[in-house]
Amino acid sequence: MPHYRVSVYNYLWRRFRDHGWGFTVLSDRLQAESRLPVRFPYQQVPFSFFKYRRLIKDIQPDVVLFHLLLKDRIFWLLAHWLKLRGIPIICWTKGANLDKPDSRWRYCLFNYLHTLSSALLLYSARQMGHVSPGNRRKVFVANNTVNYEDFPSVPETKEQIKAQFDIPFPKVVLFAGTMGVDGERKKVEHLIEVFRTLEREDIGLVLVGAGLSDELRARINPRNSIYLGQVHDPANLKISQLFKAADLFVIPGHVGLGLNQAFYWELPVITEDGPQPPEIQYLKDGRNGFMVGKDDVSELKRKMLYLLDNDAVRREFGRQGREDILKEASIEDMFISFLKAVESTQAPGRAKTENRPVNPTTI
Repeated sequence: MPHYRVSVYNYLWRRFRDHGWGFTVLSDRLQAESRLPVRFPYQQVPFSFFKYRRLIKDIQPDVVLFHLLLKDRIFWLLAHWLKLRGIPIICWTKGANLDKPDSRWRYCLFNYLHTLSSALLLYSARQMGHVSPGNRRKVFVANNTVNYEDFPSVPETKEQIKAQFDIPFPKVVLFAGTMGVDGERKKVEHLIEVFRTLEREDIGLVLVGAGLSDELRARINPRNSIYLGQVHDPANLKISQLFKAADLFVIPGHVGLGLNQAFYWELPVITEDGPQPPEIQYLKDGRNGFMVGKDDVSELKRKMLYLLDNDAVRREFGRQGREDILKEASIEDMFISFLKAVESTQAPGRAKTENRPVNPTTI
């Protein structure tokens, strides 16, 4: 279970409870970086079909929501066992492997999974094309997001925050995300290369996240670039401070939920075209950021300098980014889609006539 999902599941648990539902989460482990308190019922159990089958029998859920990878063998065994037991299944999915969307074999596996499911929760409406026409009636769109309610207040000024982190640059470009995944899909090397040749004393790069290779670390320009590594604390205060202190958020590839966080803190976003996760739907080119051509490092640099040198435009982009993300990616809207998907799997009037609360289980 990723650390950033803890806050989301805390919210879902509370809101499901408001509607008379229980919400229990089972997973093989909790990401070590997680610092937030787990408020929902949670059991951490190594993946084993027999162990999870026993847990599900004990919980007696009315519906099971899967959030697993296709390569996890336990998923396929449980899905078929639940189907035989008559327990509805919901698949929370991107609809496809977005890094390899044209793979026919993967499409068949996903389509089979969608067919087994009673309902589908898609990360965004853009993924509808990955769902076969016969399964689209099951789809509920839950725009992927984070829980902004748990973001801390940051009263310090930009300058105070920079002093705290020993950041000397008048203007800051921030990169935040896990590096080194799937052949460096975030393309941090493009950003490092921009700053290797950038002859500006007023602009600096701050890199945050795990996975930066020794080779890329050696290529960092020490005059204008700082690598802080992983930044985690119980209240997510430090990472929020860094977002507030920055002027621009740049991830050349695979923006992920960092884009949501950047827009919340009124940072314009710049990225490149190419394989991107569902969150890319929130980027409006020319309104709250820019998308340049795939691997076009020179244009990436040009757009970055344009926004850094035009304060009024940058502030307007940031204002519009926050307006857009709060409108299009609210945690409450995400919950409503989850609730509708869960309710769609139940027989009419079932929850009203039974004396016990219904119990969705997330695996």
